[in-house]
Amino acid sequence: MASAFGEPFQNLIARFAADQKLMTSVEDLSSDRFIARSLIPHIEKLSQLFNRTEKSQDSGLDPYWKNSSNRAHLRLAYFLYFMPSNLFRTASIWAELSRLGFKWPSGRTLKGIELGAGPASGACGIAAGEKYSPTGIPNAGHWALIEQDRATLELGARWANDYFSDVGMSDWGTRTFHRKISFNEPLLPQNAPKFNLWLMSFMLNEFSDPAPVLASRLMDAWERHLEEEGIIILVEPALKLQSRRLLELRKALLVERETRGAFDFQVLLPCLGHQSCGALAAEEDWCHEEVMWWRPPYFRVIDRLAGLDRKTLPFSYLVLARSNRPREEILPALDKSRAESRYRLVSPSHREGNDQEFFICGQDGKRRARFRGKYKQSAMLPANPDDDARLQRGDLLLNADVRGDMNASRIEKIDRVT
Repeated sequence: MASAFGEPFQNLIARFAADQKLMTSVEDLSSDRFIARSLIPHIEKLSQLFNRTEKSQDSGLDPYWKNSSNRAHLRLAYFLYFMPSNLFRTASIWAELSRLGFKWPSGRTLKGIELGAGPASGACGIAAGEKYSPTGIPNAGHWALIEQDRATLELGARWANDYFSDVGMSDWGTRTFHRKISFNEPLLPQNAPKFNLWLMSFMLNEFSDPAPVLASRLMDAWERHLEEEGIIILVEPALKLQSRRLLELRKALLVERETRGAFDFQVLLPCLGHQSCGALAAEEDWCHEEVMWWRPPYFRVIDRLAGLDRKTLPFSYLVLARSNRPREEILPALDKSRAESRYRLVSPSHREGNDQEFFICGQDGKRRARFRGKYKQSAMLPANPDDDARLQRGDLLLNADVRGDMNASRIEKIDRVT
């Protein structure tokens, strides 16, 4: 999947943008002059607001969006640069579910909803994830796209229909709902239908409501509008403030789960359980994922001209399931592993002499650890030609024998790396 966004994707998005009169010609994306004059100023401003400002995105974006001297080019800049990045982030989460063996329930059509849909980057991300890391979603279903900006919503619906067709999901349809989301009232009308895939990406950080309020409103909506065996995916920025807010929300959701006795709601990823968050234990800590991709050619030009670097994409995320099945049944790659001996690498790995050093997080919290030795690669992954290969952020260590305290641990052996 990392290499699936090269020249063919550029041709697709260029044709779409030209057809929508966002550009005069598909050749615009091959013009350094057009990119420098029409896209870069907006991308630099939006990049600062989205990625470098420790505050709500909404507080900075809203006036800039409304007061921009060229809203057409602003919308185009967002669509060409930020939409594909967010699409790939969501696709990576879906690929992680697939990597761990998740399968879409047999015989069920897709009934998806994306709140704060923007240009439908999340729904398209699920389509990309399913194409390159299939879980069995049938080529039949629909998405409800909810967004407060009508022009962006309509653009997203048209793009989604084109992209669904391009990746082989031509029978996925969309319905648009132009409305502002507020956590001061129910998120959906009482007579709204039930869904089996609930997606919210880069939306929660626009609200200042305390985590318990967000958790209560979300659980209200999920209990009423999410089917059994439904999946929930929340994606947020990787910055410390926004990431910690997502971790606080996870904590509040687990409290809400206990209070309501809603034990069919389970945290799947990235935590693999309901333990206390290791990153929240330290005031300056936070947790995020980072994925690599092969950028479209025009994307590399934008990065060069703007002095940016999007070869890697950081983000924070949370995946929950509404299911009474054991986690090991939902994610079969975890089968025969002990919950108390499962750890995820939550940092890069680097060499310290003959050791690899990194941070891991598991049932007992987050800890610094070293490892020197061999391990078995999961049968679900390609064979590892080097038993001493560098472990990477996101790897799962199953049946790991960990000794020592939280500041200095040694992994004596690992049964399997997934």
